[in-house]
Amino acid sequence: MTDEELVRRMQRGDMQAFDELYARYKNDAYRVACLITGNRADGEDLTQEAFVICARSIGSLKDGAKFRPWLLKTLSRAAWKYCRKTKRETPVAEFFETGEAESALSAVLRTDEQRRLYEALYALDEKRRVVTILYYFDDLPVKEIACTLGVTEGTVKSRLFSARRHLRQALTAKEGKPKEAATNG
Repeated sequence: MTDEELVRRMQRGDMQAFDELYARYKNDAYRVACLITGNRADGEDLTQEAFVICARSIGSLKDGAKFRPWLLKTLSRAAWKYCRKTKRETPVAEFFETGEAESALSAVLRTDEQRRLYEALYALDEKRRVVTILYYFDDLPVKEIACTLGVTEGTVKSRLFSARRHLRQALTAKEGKPKEAATNG
């Protein structure tokens, strides 16, 4: 069943349709919320909050086919509002837990690389961070990100370009490499 059909059913009061939409998008929404907040518990709370908001205001959604972008827009707004309200450091360490067996050295190297990447990601301003998360972590195309955020595709591309440049600079600086070393020899 398509999103559009499920939304129509939901608008008529069919809560089973809501359950189907929830099952379809809960993992995507949770991943985005966790990446924005940097905390799994907060990500879970915000995911549920976003679904509740969408359920309450489902009547305002004119195009049911756009449920996913609408949900992610609602979620990202709630997550950014929460982050601004709490103004706390992002505890990224909890994202590095793994149940897989691996050597201690590879675990340390992987964890260090991931930690540096997440620290650089969370150093970005909100607009560039959310575009980066949606593009690289949620695998959304530029067009869908633009629709989700209510901006032009050019704005999304510009933010991605700027974010890549800042991430590259932050990661290069943290590695201790001089910025001009590659060109001087």
